[in-house]
Amino acid sequence: MKRMADVLLTYGWCRSSYSALRGLAQQGLKVVVTDTGRIGMCQASRLAYARARYRSPFADPQGFVADIDTLCRDYDITMILAGHEEVELLALAREQGRLTAPAALPVARAATIEMANDKYRMACLAREQGVSVAAIMECRCPEDAMTMSDPANEYVARARRGNSSKGVFFARGGAPLMKTLDAMRKTFDLEEGRPPIVQERVAGDGWGVSCLYWHGQPIASFTHRRLEEKLATGGTSTLRISAAHPAIEADAHRLLRALGWHGLAMLEFKHDEASGRHFFIEINPRLWGSIDLALSSGVNFPWLLYLAQTQGPAVALAHFHPARQGVVERWLLGDVIRRLGLASNGAWRQALAFQGVSANAFDDAKRDDPLVLVGEAFYYLSKAIRSRSMNPLEAGMVR
Repeated sequence: MKRMADVLLTYGWCRSSYSALRGLAQQGLKVVVTDTGRIGMCQASRLAYARARYRSPFADPQGFVADIDTLCRDYDITMILAGHEEVELLALAREQGRLTAPAALPVARAATIEMANDKYRMACLAREQGVSVAAIMECRCPEDAMTMSDPANEYVARARRGNSSKGVFFARGGAPLMKTLDAMRKTFDLEEGRPPIVQERVAGDGWGVSCLYWHGQPIASFTHRRLEEKLATGGTSTLRISAAHPAIEADAHRLLRALGWHGLAMLEFKHDEASGRHFFIEINPRLWGSIDLALSSGVNFPWLLYLAQTQGPAVALAHFHPARQGVVERWLLGDVIRRLGLASNGAWRQALAFQGVSANAFDDAKRDDPLVLVGEAFYYLSKAIRSRSMNPLEAGMVR
C-alpha cells in the first residue's frame, strides 16, 4: 500500500532542516526526511513520518534529482522543501523538465537563486540599490592586491560561493592578502574569471532578516541579532536574540524586491554601534541555521510557506503575526564546539565567558524530542573523524 505524505524535506541531518520538520509536524503535516546518510537530527527525530536517502547533489547531481523525483512519486508529495544549496539544483531541474513529479517547489527561478548565491553579484546589486556594502576591491588576480590594498587595513576575501564561513579568509593588505588570494585559488580550484570578492573588513554585530516572499511580495519577516558565533571569524551563530531593526529590515526588503524573490531567504548584515552604520554581507536563498529562533518567537516559516503554496498567499499572510521580541536561543552543540575551539587555541578566558543572558530555547536540545541532539552529535563526530574538521567541506561547496 502506497504511503502518502505532505512534504519532502532534504538535507535532513542539520538544524535548519530539523526546525522545518518541527514547524511542519506541529501543524500535523507528514514529512519525509531525506539525506545522503542515515545519521543526523531529522533521522533521529520522532517527528519524521518517513526517512529516505538520495545520491549526493554535489557528486552526482543527476542521480540526486532522479532520486528526489522518485521519492515524490512514491509518497505522493505535495511540496518539496530544500534544506540547503540543493535548492538551486532542484530549481534548474524543474525548469529543464527533469523534475517531473507533480510536487510543488516554491522557490525562485534557478538564475535568480544563482545570483543570490554569488556574493560578488549580490554586493554589486546592493550597491546599485543604495544599500551600504563594505568597499569592494576589484582584484582580478592575486597580484592586484599588492597595488590595490593598504597594508595598514584588514580585508576579507570570500569565495563567490560558499556557506557557514567556508571559503572566508581575513588578511592585511599587500603581500599577506596576495598570498591569501593565491592560496584560495589553489585550494578551491577557483575558475578563471571568478576571483574571490575582496572587501574592507567592517566591524559590528551580526544581524539577520528572514523573509517569506511570494512572487516579489512579502508575506512574513523576522529579525534577530547575533550574540555569539561558532567561529571567531564569523559564520553560524551559537547565541542570538529576536530584535527589531527598521533600517536593516528596509534594506533587506529593498534587495528582495529587486530580486523579485519567491520563497524563503535570510539576509545578513553587520551593524556598527559606534558609527550607527550597517552593511549588507550576503543572502542565504534557502533555509537558514538560526530558523529555530523564529519558531520560538512565533513565526513558523515552513508552515507559512506550505500555506502559501496550498491555500494561497492571502491565507499565509493572515496566519502571520509579528514575532515576540527578546527571545534568546542557543545552539547547544555549536556552543560546545566554539568553546573547545577557543580553549584549544589557548583562549581560556573567552572559552569560559558567558554573555550574562539565559537562553529561552535551544536549537538542538528538545525535551519532547531528545534523540535529535544525539543524532546531531553523532553526525558531527562521524564527520570530524573522517575529515578532521568540525566544519567539513565537500567538493563543490566553495567556488
